[in-house]
Amino acid sequence: MASDTSEHMLGRRSATPWIIGGVVAFVMLLVIAGVGSVVWFGMDVFHDQAKTAIRADPAVVEAVGGISGIRFDFAATGAAAGEDEFAYRVEGARASGLLVGRFVTVDADTEDLRDGSLRLDDGRVIPIGSALHSD
Repeated sequence: MASDTSEHMLGRRSATPWIIGGVVAFVMLLVIAGVGSVVWFGMDVFHDQAKTAIRADPAVVEAVGGISGIRFDFAATGAAAGEDEFAYRVEGARASGLLVGRFVTVDADTEDLRDGSLRLDDGRVIPIGSALHSD
């Protein structure tokens, strides 16, 4: 009988490590979700400001006409040369193309499309950016 009790006691394990591990995993998940949310929100704000800068560029508007859509191009952004360069697919009434430009933060609410190019689907390349328009 004594051996049955000993085997029963050895077979039982404490639940404490599992509880602690679960709590630690849950806290880490919350931290990761929080950081991800901040990054997602920040990129969303950046893209809105970049789209505003694209719509304000006279060379873009002249080349494509009334802009009907602007979409972030992740692959082309990854292939861009500079760390401040982002790529957007721009669609307009007259033409469409891939815009790759260097965006510079002016303040918390504004991005400036400083320089870059708009490669239209017909092959033409249009220089763009505020650096062209400053005197």
